[in-house]
This record gives sequence, structure tokens and C-alpha cells, in this order.
Amino acid sequence: MQNLKIEYDKNSNSFIIFTNTKISITTLSNILQNFNISIIDSKTTYKDNIYTYKLATDIENINLFLKYQSIFLDIIQKALLNETYKVCKLYYMAWEGLNLREIELLKSLIKYQKQLLYEFNENIIIKTLINYSSLTKLIIEYFINKFTNKPFEISIIEEKIDNIKNLNEDRIFRILFEIVKNIEKTNYFLNKETISFKVFTKNFKNLLFGIQPNIEIFVYHKEFNGIHLRMNRISRGGIRYSNREDFREEIKDLVITQEAKNAIIVPEGAKGGIVVYNNKHKFKKHYSLFIDAMLDLIDIEDISLDKDFYLVVAADKGTSDMSDVANEIAIKRGYFLKDAFASGGSSGYSHKELGITAKGAILSANRFFLEKNKNIYKDKISVVGIGSMRGDVFGNGMLLNKNFLLIAAISHNEIFIDPNPNPIVAYNERKRLFENSLSWNEYDKRKISKGGGVFYRNQKTITLTKEIKELLNTKKDTLTPNELIKKLLCLKVDLLYFGGIGTYIKSSDEENIHISDKENANVRVDAKDIKAFCICEGANLALTMKARFEYALKGGKVNLDAIDNSGGVNISDYEVNIKIILNSLVEKNIIKEEEKLNILKEIQNNVIDKVLSNNFHQALLLSLEEKRLNKETLIKVIELLENTNYFKRKYYSIPSNKDLDLIRPLIAIIMLYSKTFLKKYILNSDLLENSYFDKYLKEYFPETFYKKFEKQLSSHLLKKEIIATQIANKIINSYGIS
Repeated sequence: MQNLKIEYDKNSNSFIIFTNTKISITTLSNILQNFNISIIDSKTTYKDNIYTYKLATDIENINLFLKYQSIFLDIIQKALLNETYKVCKLYYMAWEGLNLREIELLKSLIKYQKQLLYEFNENIIIKTLINYSSLTKLIIEYFINKFTNKPFEISIIEEKIDNIKNLNEDRIFRILFEIVKNIEKTNYFLNKETISFKVFTKNFKNLLFGIQPNIEIFVYHKEFNGIHLRMNRISRGGIRYSNREDFREEIKDLVITQEAKNAIIVPEGAKGGIVVYNNKHKFKKHYSLFIDAMLDLIDIEDISLDKDFYLVVAADKGTSDMSDVANEIAIKRGYFLKDAFASGGSSGYSHKELGITAKGAILSANRFFLEKNKNIYKDKISVVGIGSMRGDVFGNGMLLNKNFLLIAAISHNEIFIDPNPNPIVAYNERKRLFENSLSWNEYDKRKISKGGGVFYRNQKTITLTKEIKELLNTKKDTLTPNELIKKLLCLKVDLLYFGGIGTYIKSSDEENIHISDKENANVRVDAKDIKAFCICEGANLALTMKARFEYALKGGKVNLDAIDNSGGVNISDYEVNIKIILNSLVEKNIIKEEEKLNILKEIQNNVIDKVLSNNFHQALLLSLEEKRLNKETLIKVIELLENTNYFKRKYYSIPSNKDLDLIRPLIAIIMLYSKTFLKKYILNSDLLENSYFDKYLKEYFPETFYKKFEKQLSSHLLKKEIIATQIANKIINSYGIS
């Protein structure tokens, strides 16, 4: 739409719109209704290629309108130029004198508040804020004054909130005000496409339920939203693409897993997510804006330990090819981490290329097989899995043993079934799929055993062959895809391997409605029905915690996702800590960029060995603790962790002391939090002032790397954190959680 001009004639109480493009009266009416303005009469004329619309309206308070007329007309013009009929009702706040930027700020706060308060839909929040528009305006004024160092008496806002009679409206305003009070930093005043803010959620946990992160970043854009949750200033975890409306809940669940997983690395748990609403084909642009908006909130030029200088954005689901994009932004903005900002890029350790997460997961699961005199790498092991050969964790995992008997695999779109696989034939075909990034549908059907095949999950029904009926022990001739998946998950096999995203197993007393992953609700099964000898969680949250307990109590062998798939985050942390040194040397012209890359390549296998050593020792420790730990000691450790307010038994569904069972997944979560607790205890003491403990810095890094850069490593930015992590892991691995 071109040549758009809007005027207001106060004598006739009419809007006059001039444009060379025809507009429907319905469109104009829809826009005006967001301001509680109705069209009571309209007249359209066309002359000299110009349409003229005269709209008689019922604006009651003419003086108020005239006061904010320029804002009002600007909003309507922008709405028409963007060809959108859905002008947010928040533009009604123009009546209160908010300008367009301030209304966008309010929209961003509402989007974030909606993620915190999922019991209220967005329309309810907006309606409440409009009903108390003067109070809403005061909160925006407080935000502006707070960051422009102008005085503001917050008691005025508190008093107005106290006077709200409705409980839900009170809660909506209380949370909104709490958000604004606890925003530490924002890019609002930079006038970018995005609005981002950093919130100290640790200050209002009493208003939210369950375990909450301490620091959150929220990024608002008209086409996407993004969030990043951290347990502390120095935290790490991947940024993933999400398609869930309650994406914060998804990320929060994952950050809790990450927090436990990070017991073996320096930073605490973190996780981020981005949801794209419009123009999904522009994902690279959206991701770039997201990263840039987050860096606006980090002290990128001041890396002293009392500042918020550490932010990493490792690759995750849907962002595996974005590491170089993020690093390019970090380098351009002068962030000290440079290409360590997003690990796994072209200059780092690629998780998929190294297969590190899968290697660590299979190594952890091998402990169960070793204890019954079998070898997961050599013996014939029957497998049902979640994932496809295109995927990092599933694809790499299913290539670690040429004798894996992969009977079935469930991917996002397909169901693969090979009732009686020939191990060597099947291995070679899986390898071909992996190397060419092909789906199950491209599996050579001639190499599937008799009666098998590849089926689509969107089929209405699937006809079962004689062989599949025998495999499933069913007399039914057809099953729906969901029914088939459930039966496959409950097959009696050696290994149930999760290499794809989703929560597929719950406990028998859990309801699907209470489990975050709604997408897989129709294929979720109860742990009591799982017949696999062991479960390997190469992917996060494959089981609920209660499901792990139920499965373990019936004799099933399972660790924890934070145990099995820790390899990825572990190698990423090594990459960052090594690059912190190498990048500083490149910056000082002591080494060249090419030499840096060669060094990373040279020590790669040593780093992999150190990562896999952590997987090995944690699995071994759990087996030892199952035999030597007593219930009374476990209770004492749990109570100690609870008393520090760092561990919440309720979040992990841990029963009361009298109902406690010494089961492996319970021991695993207590072991990980014991390590984290001990690491923090050491850091808060003066123990590391003694240079005696510097030897643990040497233990952490590959030997050749340490010898070459010993001087530089002695002043590593995270030296104390590395040493404390090493000591905590060494003590717990050697002597147990007690």
C-alpha cells in the first residue's frame, strides 16, 4: 500500500483516509474497534486514482483523542501499511499517552508474563491491563524512569495493586510489577527490532511454582520470541528451536536436567529456546537477532568475575548449523569468547562428527551389560529406538556395534520395523543412511527381513504382516500408528535406546495432562509395561522421574538422562576452556589462527578420552553405590542438600524417607547434586588459595596442552572453577556420595 495519508476532522468527528489502494470498511472497522471506536457512517469516493474514505466515528472524549492524536494516527497508518487486521488491543493504551515504542515494550512484557503465568491466556492479561490502564501506564513509567535514573515512588504502584479486589487481576499485576522491578538490564533504549531484558527470577520464586532458574533473558520480536534460562552467571547449555506455545516450560524442564548434568563441568545449568511465529523461512535472521539481543545484556567488554560476562549458546535441536552464525556475531561485537561463544562450529568440536553424546550414552549403558558378562560393543544386542539415522545421537549410537539387532525405530514421521535383522546387512544400510543423512523411508526395503517395512505415522491404519504379529504377540490384523508405537516400546529387547526428543514413558500413576511433552501424549506408555533389559537415555527427558523409579523398582536397568548424555556438554565445555587460552594467544599474536585450529585437532582424541572417562566413572560409581550405600546414609545426604535450599526433593518426585528405595536413578540424581554442592562449598571456602591444588588444573587439560601452555593456564579466567569441579568429582567418584 502506497501514498497513505490519514487526517482527522474534529468538526465532523471523522477520519479521512487517502490512499491509492482499496481498503475494505471491515478492515478499517476492525482496527478502530481495538480503540473502542465504532464507525457509525462511512463514505467512499474515487478520483484521480485516489480512494478517499470518510469515516464518521463515535469518539466520546474528543479532548483526550486530540491530545494523543499523532500517536493514534501513526498506529493506524502502521497497521494499514503492514496489511494486518489484527491490531493488538494494547494500542488502546495510546489513550493513556503511551507511544508506539512503549506499547511494544508492554507487548514484550506480556509475552514474557504469559510464559511465567500459563494459567492465564494472553487475552485475559491484556484485558486486565486495559481495565486498569492508568496503573499499567504507571508500571511502564517506572520502567522508563528506572533505566534513565529518574526518581519514582513505587509505593504508588503497590498501593494501587493492593486496592485490586479480584484475585486473578491482582496476581497478573503483581507478577508484571515483579518482572519490571527485577529487570537488571535491557536493550529497550537501543531502539532495535528486538526488545530484550534480563530478569533476576531468583527474587520472586515465591510467586512461581517448582524449581526456577536464577537469571532469565527474554527476547521479543514481532516474528519470534526467545528465552534463555540460567542457574547462575557462569552457566552453559544449548539453544534449541521450539514449536511449543509454553516454550519456557519446555526450556525450564531441560535446564533442570542440564543443572544435574553439569555436575561434571565448570558452569552450572542453562538452556535457551527460540519460537518463530511468522516467516519461518527466515530462521537464520531470527536466530541472529536473538543472539544479538542477548549479547546486549552481557558485559562483553568487562570480564571481571563480579560482572555478567559468561554466556555460551551451544547448538541443540534445530540449531545445529547455527554455531558459526552465533560466533560471527560474537566476534563482530568484540565478545571475548569469540568462536568459543557457540561451541561445535567449523572451528570447534562437532558433536555429530565426533559422535560424542552417543559414545558417552552407550558407554554408560554398557555398565549394565558388563555386569551380566555381555559387551554392548560386540555382542548381539536387540534394540528398539527413538530416532532416525540422520540424527546425531541415534545415528552415531546405532553404528557403535556392528551386531546391533535394530528391530524397530520410531522417528518423527516414520516407523521402521525389521523383525529378524541380519546384523551385518542392517549395519551397512544404517551406515549408508547416516553418511547421506537419509530418512528411514530411504532404507533399502530389500535389506529388511521378511515381513518388515517402513510405515508412516500419519497413516490411518497399518496392516500387520505375519512376522510383525508374531513380534508383537498380537492377533490383530491392523493397528493405528500410535498403537503400533506403544507395542514396539514395550517389546522384550536388550536395549531401549532414546536418541530422539520426547517423553515416551511415564509412571502408571501419572496423567498425561501433567507432562510437559504434549506432542507424544498419544504414544506414551507406562514404565510398568516396559520389558527391555535396560534403557539408555541418549536424549533428555525420555522418561519422567517417576517412570525411572517405577522401571527400576521392577528390576529395569536405567541411569538418568543427565548421566547418559553428558558427553555433549562435557566436550563443549572443554572446547570453551581451551579456546579461552588459545584465543587470547591469537589476539596477542603469540600464535596464528591456523595454529590454534591445529592444536584443537591434535588434542581432540585426548579430550574425547577425558569426556568418556567421566561417563565410565559415573556409571561405575552408581553400580558401587547400589551395593554399598544404605538407606540411612542416603536420607542424611538428601536432607543436607535440602537444607541448603539447593535441592528440591519434590521436583524429582522423591518419596518421603519411610517410602525411600535404594534405586539407581535416585542415587544418580543425589550423586550429581552432591558433586555440585561440594563444588560450590569448595569455591566458597579459601581452600583454593593454596597453590597445592593447582595440580588439579593439570589433571583437567590434556597433558600435551598443559605442558605447552602451563604459564597461561595458571591465570585461566575460570581456574578456580575448573579446580573445584575436578576435586568434587574426584572425591565423589572415589568415596561415594556419603
